[in-house]
Amino acid sequence: MIIFLTTLLYSYNLVDIYRFEGKEVLSKHIEKLLANEQYWLKYLSNKDVRFGYFETNKDLLVCVKKEKVLKVFKWKKNSFKLIDSFNVLTGLNGDKKKEGDLKTPVGVYTLLSIIKNPDPFYGPFAFETSYPNLYDRIHQKDGHGIWIHGVPLKGKRDSNNTKGCIVMQNDKLKKLRNEIVYKNCFLLIAENSVLTATKKEIAQILSFIYRWRNAWKNNDFKRYKMFYDSEFMRSDGKSLKKFLEYKKRVFESKKNQKVEIFFSDINIIPYQNINNEKIFRINMLEKYLSRTYQFEGNKELYVKITDNDIKIIVEK
Repeated sequence: MIIFLTTLLYSYNLVDIYRFEGKEVLSKHIEKLLANEQYWLKYLSNKDVRFGYFETNKDLLVCVKKEKVLKVFKWKKNSFKLIDSFNVLTGLNGDKKKEGDLKTPVGVYTLLSIIKNPDPFYGPFAFETSYPNLYDRIHQKDGHGIWIHGVPLKGKRDSNNTKGCIVMQNDKLKKLRNEIVYKNCFLLIAENSVLTATKKEIAQILSFIYRWRNAWKNNDFKRYKMFYDSEFMRSDGKSLKKFLEYKKRVFESKKNQKVEIFFSDINIIPYQNINNEKIFRINMLEKYLSRTYQFEGNKELYVKITDNDIKIIVEK
């Protein structure tokens, strides 16, 4: 059936499907394709997914703490191209868990702002990172002020370790600022080596997203709840039990309403972690429409692949 549908959509003019069979039939064809792993494998066939799947963010910084290096990648012609590499200093070994432990966090972050004219100890300016992110907060990691910054404008550093930041020479920091669009950039921080993704994993996750969405928009609570891990936590601290109790009430209130849910600007990144687990961070724009409620904003999920099975472990 999927081969037939794929052939149909690639050989048929979409306008003709609409003309001859109507928008409902066209919509059903497309929904089935989006929920199918084989469709996404074909879609990804010529794309570089080592660092994940990106529809918006096109700049990537990758820091491996053991190697003391920060690499800069840009998306060009369906692949991430290495454009620069800098020697850096980082904090102590291990993942950051609390304020003052002098460790650089391991995970996936964004760059929030450029801090101009900081204390001269930090160089000419600094990039502020998003640590602690949602996943960190759910796991009760704390601390703040994790930056990418320079070296003292006067004098020298007295240590080759940092308090958790990523530190580089001032001329290299200035070069980095000119090489990236910081608001359009993800920062991957790994301990010993970078955790990467395969096309199969990304295809699994993309089809998972649309199967989850279909259960959600079709008010199929029995199927919807199967997408969540037993250890799931929502951003507000709700456990799986409390979350599903809440969602069941929402589903019941929508029984006689048409619900539309659209996802765009999807980014899927292998989440760097000490235990080398197959965890992925998903950021996307969600548009939710019903008669009684409308929402448009950012959606953030963390999913885990275990024995070829995907479950949502964190959601905002």
